[in-house]
Amino acid sequence: MEAKNQKIAEFMRLYKPIENRLSAYCRVVAKNEEMALDLVQETLLAAFENFDKIRNSEAFIFYLFGIARNCQSKHQRRVKFLGNQDDVKNSNIEITADSIELSFDIGLIRSSIASLNDEQRDVILMFHIMGFSVKEIADNFSITEAAVKNRLLRGREKLRQMISDKESLTIKSSGK
Repeated sequence: MEAKNQKIAEFMRLYKPIENRLSAYCRVVAKNEEMALDLVQETLLAAFENFDKIRNSEAFIFYLFGIARNCQSKHQRRVKFLGNQDDVKNSNIEITADSIELSFDIGLIRSSIASLNDEQRDVILMFHIMGFSVKEIADNFSITEAAVKNRLLRGREKLRQMISDKESLTIKSSGK
């Protein structure tokens, strides 16, 4: 029992400082808040079950990030194969023009990020959402800092172009 309590205490010691970063990453890659919570829980469960296998506690955040990425990929493959089976949303949610616009903007950003190639998407998310430094990202992927900066630059340019294109399509289709 004492060993289990020590394992839980050590896991929480490593997790607490990075809790917000993992949560932010999951909110970006998931389609909604509920799916993001599920992704965090699935990630933490898998990480805790295999916690004994971690050799380097400094790499714990990268370990969690990798698990979350794998869980999300697995979910996307499942949805692609089985189709999307989202539950019907509650009808008592207040809908305003601002909430619709915000929802559209978030959806636009998420779909744009999702359409980046894996290398650019991971670097963009790790830098802008999870707050990793260029050096930390380079170390994690075993690439140079210049390569990280290059992926960030190209990823941002693609995002800017995709969002601009999608916004102009929306404006044209709405007749403005």
